[in-house]
Amino acid sequence: MFAPIRAGLLAALFAFACVLSVSAIPPAAAQTPTPAQTADKPFSRADLDDAAVRLEGQIKTDSGQVTKPVAQLRSEMDEAFKKNDFRTGLQLLGQIVSVEPGDATSWLRLARSVAQIRPANAKERTLLLERSATAGYIAYERSDDPAEQAEALRIVGNSFAE
Repeated sequence: MFAPIRAGLLAALFAFACVLSVSAIPPAAAQTPTPAQTADKPFSRADLDDAAVRLEGQIKTDSGQVTKPVAQLRSEMDEAFKKNDFRTGLQLLGQIVSVEPGDATSWLRLARSVAQIRPANAKERTLLLERSATAGYIAYERSDDPAEQAEALRIVGNSFAE
């Protein structure tokens, strides 16, 4: 007879404690704005903001010193993709985004291209999906074109779904 009353009382105390702990957090400390929120984008994720910084650094490291002009890199990249040589195309695209990091169209193409590579194993598949989602998120953040933003978010969503 007393067990249900004790269980109810314990549940009520737990709920009350949860409400008190949430209300004790000041609104400013509850959520610090991320770079995407300061850009007034409706979609924002702190984990993707962090991943974007890491991906940009990794691409710059992998690309090294880029000596070719962007027009030549684009031409070589298009040729590589025409031959279905996605890995070479990605290397060239990485050099392009390291030289022009603000170009949302190149980031969007990078996100699409990463998704087309056939992974050798499950670990590489996970890495490619993460890179695709992150590049898509960067494209979304840097684009002002609603169609590009929608495509970028579609890529992010598909990457997360897989």
